[in-house]
Amino acid sequence: MSNEIIIEKLIHKGAEASLYYGSWFGKEAVFKKRIPKGYRIEQIDKNLCYNRTLNEAKALIKVKNYGVLVPPVYEIDTKNSTIVMKYIKGEKLKDILYSLTISKKVHYLKEIGKNIAYLHKNGHIHGDITTSNVILTPTQKLFIVDFGLHDYSDSIEDKSTDLHLFKRVLISSHGSDFTICFDAFLEGYREGYGIEKKNECRDILKNISIIESRGRYVKERR
Repeated sequence: MSNEIIIEKLIHKGAEASLYYGSWFGKEAVFKKRIPKGYRIEQIDKNLCYNRTLNEAKALIKVKNYGVLVPPVYEIDTKNSTIVMKYIKGEKLKDILYSLTISKKVHYLKEIGKNIAYLHKNGHIHGDITTSNVILTPTQKLFIVDFGLHDYSDSIEDKSTDLHLFKRVLISSHGSDFTICFDAFLEGYREGYGIEKKNECRDILKNISIIESRGRYVKERR
């Protein structure tokens, strides 16, 4: 790292990666560095970190073309399993959702639904849609972050699973607002999918119930 690239402090440590705040040639930046796993064979671990770093960075670059707001990528350092991206000022939706008016909740969840539909229509699975991974900026823009579990798929099952996981997040973290929020999310998702793919959208949403019924069956069998 040159003196034009400064890492100042750790801002988050997850199971797979650490996030650091700093600057990249005068711009506020986040450095996302994947954490090596000591239990894996070293070369296998290096290959996994390399591939996952590259996959996430490429996904961030690609999805911008669909109108989805994500942090712009400044640099991809595959040698150190690090992505340097723009620091997005704002608050996690998870932390402020409870304090918003009903109309704001509906507006923001509808926007999230549209954005996830834009991803799915173009074969992208986010893999970890949560209100913690949505940043609301001071200018009221919604950024979707953390594509660490991103994958490419046109499968109805994979898209339904993405939505099912988000539904579970809303139930567990925002139970009192669940119905309002999930209904708004689905409305935005349908709108984002568009008329030309309404049958595919219908199948995706229908499959959420099938996934849930499988889960109930497993619990009953235990």
